[in-house]
Amino acid sequence: MRAQWKRLGASSVLAASLIACAPAFAQTTDGPLGATVDGLRAAGRQLSPALRAAALDTEAASAKASGADALDDPTISDSYQYYKDPGVFSAHTVMVTQSFPLWGKRSLRREAALADVDAVRGRERAAQDEIDEKIKVAYAQYYLITRDIAVNREVAELARRMRAAASARYGQGGGDQTAVIQALGEETTAKTEAVRLEGEKDAARARLDVLIGHPANAPLAEPVRARPMPAGEPVLATLVERARTANPTLSAGNAGITAARTRSTLADKAWYPDLTIGGGPLIQTNHQPVGFAATIGFNIPVPWGREASGQQEAAAQLRATQQRYDAALLEIEGALGEAAAKLRAARATEALLRREAIPQARALFQTVLADYSQGKGDLTAAITAEHQIHETELRVLQAQLDEQVELAAIERLVGGDL
Repeated sequence: MRAQWKRLGASSVLAASLIACAPAFAQTTDGPLGATVDGLRAAGRQLSPALRAAALDTEAASAKASGADALDDPTISDSYQYYKDPGVFSAHTVMVTQSFPLWGKRSLRREAALADVDAVRGRERAAQDEIDEKIKVAYAQYYLITRDIAVNREVAELARRMRAAASARYGQGGGDQTAVIQALGEETTAKTEAVRLEGEKDAARARLDVLIGHPANAPLAEPVRARPMPAGEPVLATLVERARTANPTLSAGNAGITAARTRSTLADKAWYPDLTIGGGPLIQTNHQPVGFAATIGFNIPVPWGREASGQQEAAAQLRATQQRYDAALLEIEGALGEAAAKLRAARATEALLRREAIPQARALFQTVLADYSQGKGDLTAAITAEHQIHETELRVLQAQLDEQVELAAIERLVGGDL
């Protein structure tokens, strides 16, 4: 009878992966923490160690980029010239030399480093969207378990009414004790289910706590509402176009292509020589006035294989980065198509169950119970009708969870809320 809810719990457990703990965050602008999904998302963005680590990666990349076009350290050297001829005095030459990359190499290095920063920033946003998705799914389970507890209370009330009807009929001599025992068994089953659901609710609360950086036993407020669904059906072409411009993984891929292309250009310029200049004092050993020495030089890119291999490496990395981008785009398009189809199916299922299945099941139960109270039929038919109501309610909850899971997946893929 409760197989659907068991599947509901398993799917949400898989979707809500755990993240390490952080300090408590008790109140948000959306009310007590746990009441709404927006408050939980805000807490997760502030407290999640994974997001803090991603932000520090971005900070590290920015710091690296700030010095990407810096000159190499200068070199200081001391050369000594010794002459055996006493008429020629020996001397020390202290020289400071500095290399200067030419042909725009420094600007290319900086451009590549800044593209790396954009790529890391895209990965930071992707990590944030991933945690948002997990929190959305975990909150949906938390809320829907609360709704199932309410449904179970209704079932317990129906079981109580059946027991009352069975007891009245038995007291009037029109029934048997077996029916009363059956009705009592239904009440016991509802009580047992209530205990199990409370355990599921505690588990869902623990998953949410860990996702937002809380200790797993930290209290959370009761959920007050599910996330609203979009008014209309998402159009796949619109979703794909939005993903192309806003998906952080694709943004990181684009930045990676820019960085790889810049490094390929830089590798081509490795064949161009760089300038080295230097100067310093000339100190003779006969204590004559200090002179001055200067030098200028260019490196010679000899075709011994280093430059050519660097060009091949950079070209291959550029092609690989482009292929990874294309693969990510195809994967995102496929995932969007799948999620949009599942969302449509879940919404249609919920609408059909609410419009037809639930009213039919409730009408059947009321009819059967009324007949039984009047001495017609047996209690088994009423119990079967009560089970049908519960099964239908659980199918509605499962459809709602499916909607929330697919909506969260779509929003992660397009890079923002719908």
